[in-house]
Amino acid sequence: MTTIRKWANYDVARNRLLMQISKLDHSIDQEQSATAPDAEKIDALENEQSALIDQSDMLSPDHLDLTSKITSSE
Repeated sequence: MTTIRKWANYDVARNRLLMQISKLDHSIDQEQSATAPDAEKIDALENEQSALIDQSDMLSPDHLDLTSKITSSE
């Protein structure tokens, strides 16, 4: 894989992760603002967000398996 292609895939993967993390942040905020917040739902959303942040921390142009996994997922 060319360097340009690796960086392009990295950019796509990074942007997807950031969008997913942002959507989860919004969902967490909404649930916390609810009249009767569901603590279990908030915990599940926070765990999912934490897993995505961990992936984001591991992501690099040279981590081809993770980059490919993220860019091929919807």
